[in-house]
Order: sequence, then structure tokens, then C-alpha cells
Amino acid sequence: MSDNKATDPVDTTQHVDNTQSIDNTQPASDVQTGDDVPPVDPVFKKYIPIATVIFCAASVVLFLGINLFEDKPFTWEAYRKWGAPSFTEIFEGDYWGLITSNFLHTEVWHIIFNLFWFWFLGKKIEFESNKLFYLLLVLSSALVSSLAQLSFSDASGIGLSGIAYAFFGFVFIKSKSSEAYKNYLDQRSISLFFIWLVACIVITKLGFMNIGNAAHVGGLVWGMLLAYLTRFAAYKQWAGALLFLAVLASSVWWSPFSVSWLSYQAGKLHNDQKLEEAMVIYRKILDRDADNEFAKINLKQLEIYTLSQKAYKLQTDKKFKEAREIYNKILAIDKDNAMAKENLQLLPAE
Repeated sequence: MSDNKATDPVDTTQHVDNTQSIDNTQPASDVQTGDDVPPVDPVFKKYIPIATVIFCAASVVLFLGINLFEDKPFTWEAYRKWGAPSFTEIFEGDYWGLITSNFLHTEVWHIIFNLFWFWFLGKKIEFESNKLFYLLLVLSSALVSSLAQLSFSDASGIGLSGIAYAFFGFVFIKSKSSEAYKNYLDQRSISLFFIWLVACIVITKLGFMNIGNAAHVGGLVWGMLLAYLTRFAAYKQWAGALLFLAVLASSVWWSPFSVSWLSYQAGKLHNDQKLEEAMVIYRKILDRDADNEFAKINLKQLEIYTLSQKAYKLQTDKKFKEAREIYNKILAIDKDNAMAKENLQLLPAE
């Protein structure tokens, strides 16, 4: 028989200057207009956040590119071309996709919603921080949100929402200890972020839409952690942040609880003809995700393949009764299997 190859996964469509502390926040000369009213700073109002503008422009370019120049924008081929490789490609070395996928959007409502919050929160953080810190905050938030999503799904996800949640987490925590951020977020905005976080989980669980909830939570935790670390000396900030990143980044090479990582390992074993080992991992995937089409299709293929080999050997050894039983097992898995039907007809009558 010819080599048995894995069927491709079904498309389901996801640091600072060491001489300074991580956050070089300088309180703005705010003019307070009321206890619950965000401060009005004329300097901030006129400020043009260059880095934020560049990141937003990159998102717009990618959005226009995938929608205007791709006949089929909702495919992994198009996604990879515009910055969002599949989990298989990431595990095989396209690690850049963990960052660039954050800036890709395919739907108008998605990019508008994300750009609004990225601009609103990013402008404030860029204004209050040095450029190096802000750049590293954006890039590390992209990395963390993608790794978090990859650890709990079959993609790193697309869109800026993970970074937006990191920005929110950072500003939310800083507002408790820094005058520069105090009252920048009103209670309505704070409630919106937390309500939307929970609502997205419910929407995903009910099957209405597949949302990158792990990216949201991962980004939120990362932003909060960085804001909390600014209370400590620079070396402690670096140590805490790098430790967190190292633990999360290790999931690219070893993540036994991740369906995407298990899928990659199973597919690799499958293509290397280590079929029994591949079947064990496919079953592990289905234990975690009973509806995983990739595991279902490939496990079914391998079960039929291994049973057909046994049946063929029994048939050539003239053990017809045992061969008939195995052909019937194949038909129980795939009632339309032509090979099993034909060979059953060739067997002598009992």
C-alpha cells in the first residue's frame, strides 16, 4: 500500500533600556474638571503618537491588502501571505506570525472596534512612557496574546484585541498608583472591557462566533503584570517580565495541554509513518475536544488503514472468518468503504 499521509487540519478560522526602569512615566500637567471626569491636558490633546499611528496604519494596510487583493481572503494561504500563518507553520518555524497576526483583520467591524481602543489607550501610554518601553509593550503584548491563544485553540488568532486588552490592563492598574493615569478610564469603559471579556467567552461557548478569548485574557494579565512590576527596581521588572515570557514562549516547543501542539505532533508522526503513536495522540486530542475535525478525520483514516492491512494479511493466509470480521469493523467505521465491500464479496461463503 502507498504511504499514509495526514490530512491537513481543517481551517477553523488565530525589555527596555537596562539603565532605566520598565516604565518611565512622567505625570502629565492635567487640569482636573471634576472627580469623575478624565483630566483635560492640552499638551496631550495635541500630541501625535507616532508609534501608535504606524501600528494603526500597518493594520489598515493589511486589512485593505487581504480584502482587495485576495479572491479567497478566509483561507490559510491568504492569512499567511498577509501575516497570519497557521499553527502548523508556526510550530515549524514561522514564529514571526505570533506578532504579525495581531495586526491582520478581515472584517470592517473588527478593525474599527480594535483600532478605536488601540488608539485611545495606546496614545495615552505612548505619551506617558518612553518610546522604547511603548514599542516593547506592543510587541510583547502581541507575542503573549498569540501564545495564549495558540495554547488553547488551533490558531494564534488575528486582530489587535489581545494588545488592546494588554493596554487596558496596564492603564487600569497604573491608574491606581499614578496620577498620570488616574481617571483616564471612566467607570463605563472599565465595565465595558470586563463585560465584553465575559460576553465573548459565552458567545464562543454557545457556538455563535469563534472569538480569541485566550488572547484577551493573556493580554489583560500581561498588561496588569507589567503595570504592577513598575513598582519595583529595574532588575526585578526585567526578571519578572522575562520569566513570564520564557514560560509562555516554551509552549511553542512543548505544550502537552494544547490541542494545536498535539495536532502538530500527531500530524508529524502520521507523515513519518509512526501510525500507532499518531493514533494515541489523535485520541488525546478528541479527549480534549470531541468535535475536533482534524483528529476525527485522521484517526478514522488510520483506523481503516491499519484494519485493512490486518484483513488483507488474514485473507492471504486464508483465515477468511477473521478477515470477514475485520472488514465488517471497517464498514462500521465507514459504511461506504469500497475496499471492504469488494473484499467481502471475494471471500468464500461461510
